[in-house]
Amino acid sequence: MTKWSKHVVEWIEDKTAYLSVVFTWDLPKAHIQAVWLRELGYEVKAGGPACLLMPDYLAGVAEVNSCSVGALWRHNPDATFTSRGCIRKCKFCAVPKIEGNLVELDEWEPKPIVCDNNLLACSQQHFDKVIDSLKGIKEVDFNQGLDTRLLTQYHANRLAELDLARVRLAWDNTKYGNSFMQGYERLRKAKIPKRLISVYVLMGFDDTPDDAWFRLRTIQNMGVTPFPMRYQPLDALKKNQYVGDNWTHRELSRYMRYWSRLRFTGSVPFKEFHQ
Repeated sequence: MTKWSKHVVEWIEDKTAYLSVVFTWDLPKAHIQAVWLRELGYEVKAGGPACLLMPDYLAGVAEVNSCSVGALWRHNPDATFTSRGCIRKCKFCAVPKIEGNLVELDEWEPKPIVCDNNLLACSQQHFDKVIDSLKGIKEVDFNQGLDTRLLTQYHANRLAELDLARVRLAWDNTKYGNSFMQGYERLRKAKIPKRLISVYVLMGFDDTPDDAWFRLRTIQNMGVTPFPMRYQPLDALKKNQYVGDNWTHRELSRYMRYWSRLRFTGSVPFKEFHQ
């Protein structure tokens, strides 16, 4: 499966240069690229989630939010969307701000990496259409994660019909523990192997180190891979600079180093890990 491109994606068509920027902390680099491309005589157009979140940052050096068509496959040719938006309004998430309410797409190109923000919030008719379109495709990955608050046994059974590379869930807050466990058990009842399940674990938003440790350790004890995600503000121009009220920079960095490298650190008890 093709890997995602890193940083700013750039391409040129005739006398127009396009920049697609996913993360706000890549905007400073995009600004430098835009200035350079203008010096070379190109008209510069920029788009992507970062430009939607901070549209003024590239103002004056690029026409902003004008290159969305055809950008996704340049980031990863194996990726697709079958819906946009989400029914949730999570404060830590950019989707409500840049995509708005959930909309089911009428047409899409079936690809192994499905980037829908909340596929399970779609109608059963749309969900079934998506599953049917993915049959015969190798190593399907619902990249943005599946909402366990909506995951039914029907969903799980249909997912199990596919050649899955990874089933991604999320446990963003301890209070969602029951729905997370129920969703997980439904996947297991559908005979989806533990090795194919991973769980995004948001840290540093409104939790504490003890809360994060509980979620991470619980997932690890289940024999499933936890995937720690350090919270980034939606206007962050530098990655990993924000530190929540209950955390220190050192502790956030320690958690990320340990829990994202369990293959190497797992033999060391977390309380003894001080690197």
